[in-house]
Amino acid sequence: MRILYTKPELVDLSQGSRIAFARQFRFMTQDDVSDKLGLTGECKRRTMTRYEKGNRNPKDDRTSEIAKILDIYINVARGINSKISN
Repeated sequence: MRILYTKPELVDLSQGSRIAFARQFRFMTQDDVSDKLGLTGECKRRTMTRYEKGNRNPKDDRTSEIAKILDIYINVARGINSKISN
């Protein structure tokens, strides 16, 4: 049996959905990402939930940190399509 890998297309997804997809793809929890961002207190998971649901958009520097933690390009997290059209 042959297994075919196809690169997932993240078209028309919000920034939060892209962050959630990348986090789950890396087998990380919201707590893992929150800890690496340095968030503390009872609201650390709530902050990540709000980012992923689109209730809040992280600032550019926070988006950059999240992208670095999840090992993705910042443009992928933002939802900017980097394809070059011919």
